[in-house]
Amino acid sequence: MLEDLAKDDEKMDVDTSNANHITKDRRRQEAHYFKLYGRIEIHEWLLKDSVRIKAYREAIQHNEFFRHKTVLDVGCGMGVLSIFAAKAGSKRVLAVDAATISEYAQQVAQDNEFGRVVTVIQGKVEDIELPNGIKKVDIIVCDWMGSCLFSGNMLESLLFARDKWLSAAGHIYPDTAQLYLAAIKGRDQDLGFWHDVHGFDLSAIRRRCESKAVVEHVTGDQLMSRVCLVKTLDLYTEPRQSAKFRSLFELKVTRNGWVHALVAYFDVGFSKSTQRISISTSPSAPWTHWNQTVFYLETPLPVRAGECIKGVLTLKPSEDSIFDTEFDIFVNFDGREKSVTVHQSFVLTDPLTLC
Repeated sequence: MLEDLAKDDEKMDVDTSNANHITKDRRRQEAHYFKLYGRIEIHEWLLKDSVRIKAYREAIQHNEFFRHKTVLDVGCGMGVLSIFAAKAGSKRVLAVDAATISEYAQQVAQDNEFGRVVTVIQGKVEDIELPNGIKKVDIIVCDWMGSCLFSGNMLESLLFARDKWLSAAGHIYPDTAQLYLAAIKGRDQDLGFWHDVHGFDLSAIRRRCESKAVVEHVTGDQLMSRVCLVKTLDLYTEPRQSAKFRSLFELKVTRNGWVHALVAYFDVGFSKSTQRISISTSPSAPWTHWNQTVFYLETPLPVRAGECIKGVLTLKPSEDSIFDTEFDIFVNFDGREKSVTVHQSFVLTDPLTLC
């Protein structure tokens, strides 16, 4: 019995050691992540996304609900959304960000004569407390979306802030989201390139590329199927850990040709704005910095209009890296020319950390 207890103690020591190692590793990753997001060139790139900025400006700046309200800006960056809220007549704006870029946010507010309205708090939203005994806020604004909607896991921080501080009648901007999947044809430079590179077989590189989800610009003329809705979010009711789900999909082919990949994109909406405002990252919509997320298939599918590509999409945050999102995609296709069943795993790394 004593020997069993000793073994249990040893196991507990190992488990504690592993947990401490994981915690330290995560803290190092977070420090690196916030350092990367502290770079001015990343925020300059975000500010140059006119679709993104226009939607937030129109949803906030001309919205009477913001007048005399207390607003929380989660992940404020340079503080542009905070400025929009202040200009809309907010009584107070609390701008929170753990990245060093937030050091500029207070100066930006002062330079635009909103220094008395905007208060910048540097730190993770999970770690800070609101100043002056503030217990609730009327509005949360947050640019929480990453590539394929969930990359970067910013959604968890928003939902944490909602549960802790948002008043019962409070608003979130944006507050709805939809993730879509479609089939697309590829380009000449896609994965087949690696079979013959100056006369050499570099298929080993292809196999590595096949496991990477790729963030790139997809155009509407590449679409080979109707789109399928795989995830819907209502941020007032969405539970924590929503960036982990499994969804069936069915893609009806719209024309003859080859399907080389599946593509994911998202829309978000501002349902509390005074007019209908949304952001779409569809291949058929104007360009945004999010682009689209592409999953290249090991085996291209010869398809004909009317056929159906069925499958299952599973998404979850990586347990090893805060930069990564993991996908499992199962495809079952029974076409007139070819039947294919394939299971592939992919990793998506937050593209802003690669800039």
